[in-house]
Amino acid sequence: MRLAIILFTRVPVPGQTKTRLMPFLSGEDCAALHSEFIRRTFQACQGCAADILVYYTLMDEVRPPRRGHTLPDEERIFGDLGKFMRGARGFYPQKGEGLGERMRQAFAETFAMGYECVLLTGTDIPQITSDILEQSFRELENCDALLNPTCDGGYYLIGLKEARDDIWDVPHYGTNTVFEDTLLRLEKAGLRVCAGPELRDIDTKEDLTAWYGADRCIHCGACTGNCLFLEKYGIDLLGLAERPDLAYSCFLCGRCKAVCPKDIDGSQMAVLMRQMRPDRTSYKGLLWEKSPYRFANYRKGKKKSVLFPGCNFPAFYPKTTGYLERLMKKHGIGIIFDCCGKPVFELGLRTESEENLERIHSRLKEREVEELIVLCPNCYHFLKDRLEIPLVTIYQKLEELGEGQMVKKNRFPIYYPCPDRENKEMFQEVRRYLEGEITEPFQKVQCCGLGGCAGVKEPELSRKMAESAKQCSDELYTYCASCISNFRRKGMEEAYHVLPMILGVEEKVPLGIQPFMNRVRRKLL
Repeated sequence: MRLAIILFTRVPVPGQTKTRLMPFLSGEDCAALHSEFIRRTFQACQGCAADILVYYTLMDEVRPPRRGHTLPDEERIFGDLGKFMRGARGFYPQKGEGLGERMRQAFAETFAMGYECVLLTGTDIPQITSDILEQSFRELENCDALLNPTCDGGYYLIGLKEARDDIWDVPHYGTNTVFEDTLLRLEKAGLRVCAGPELRDIDTKEDLTAWYGADRCIHCGACTGNCLFLEKYGIDLLGLAERPDLAYSCFLCGRCKAVCPKDIDGSQMAVLMRQMRPDRTSYKGLLWEKSPYRFANYRKGKKKSVLFPGCNFPAFYPKTTGYLERLMKKHGIGIIFDCCGKPVFELGLRTESEENLERIHSRLKEREVEELIVLCPNCYHFLKDRLEIPLVTIYQKLEELGEGQMVKKNRFPIYYPCPDRENKEMFQEVRRYLEGEITEPFQKVQCCGLGGCAGVKEPELSRKMAESAKQCSDELYTYCASCISNFRRKGMEEAYHVLPMILGVEEKVPLGIQPFMNRVRRKLL
């Protein structure tokens, strides 16, 4: 059976799209938000075994090709966003006076192309997934039509198995009775109708706040009292939802979610905001290095099991990295050098992040890698649900190989890196090598100061976070090279990474230009 998904959308032009969100958002922000929603919906459609037909509203002027160049339809209509939509079967202008007539004609044209089962959806539903679309096709196998409702009384998806002229004449599109009115038309036409899950379309400030989850905020002040960033601006998580201009000032440390009685995740909210309006200008140096990672080296990675040290551990612990490489080679394990891509993802650059992940996955698959051994808690938590290849920590692998030594001290004042702080998943593996009392004096230290690349916007807060650790303990032990590097930069000389201690390697953390040069050398080895 030939399947198709009609994607109904406006072209995201500032001042002409998502206008009900103005003036809460600027015209440019509204267009950026709509572009992000198109990306999400298109990506969901790509997860189905169906052709995608994009039906767009006519613009006043479609950009002409440059002299001597022929632009593909998707770029001529959607600009740079069109590059992301190259997988569409075709791009067609919507025809007709009202929304019902435009949908009727789109279905008629699509069925005339030979498709036998067709879904139509808009681009105002960021929660839509490929699973919902696939389930909708399955539902249509046992009924004649499908209608999925929105929270405000409309619908976000309609599915048919033949063109119909008798179901589109509803009193008023855009009102809270559209779902009921359309359902009555379908049943009056004698069609067997099924319905899918209800989702929220994003049209207003209140919709946007609910999508972030900030509508659950009870203004208890717990988040503000535990976050230097929120405290500085005098806002809580609902206040953050209303300040997209502060998205890049959030350290994405997760402290707000840990203390919120309503489980609101401010870091997720900030990432969503960044995705809507990504800032590439302020992070040119980081993107130059990491998107894609310039110092990737896969030459020694053609093994079933390979070590993935990440980008920061080899930069700050080159001697330990060399020791690990030799140790793994003794056990028939390879090594590759790359960046997991978390910094790019956290900057809100979804397309670049997905391209980086696909590149890593493809290169591992080419080398028939079956297991990835990671050192960095950021790499571990970012990659474990994004790669098909199983991940293990270096601490698990050392125990399996019978390598490493117990580190004995009276006490270990442990600093938990942000991604591992809640469940301490990676620390449970580290703990096996530590013989002594585990203490937790750094619970009030919000972040090492590097989280979410927010230090670019908030250098004073970043400094204050790193220096606050010195007020808690003279010594600090952790298992994140990035944390160690920033604590050392801020003068905490007794900050130690436990992995070199487990391996019996003595190494001083370099600062200045040296870490960058260490990354470069790994490219050349």
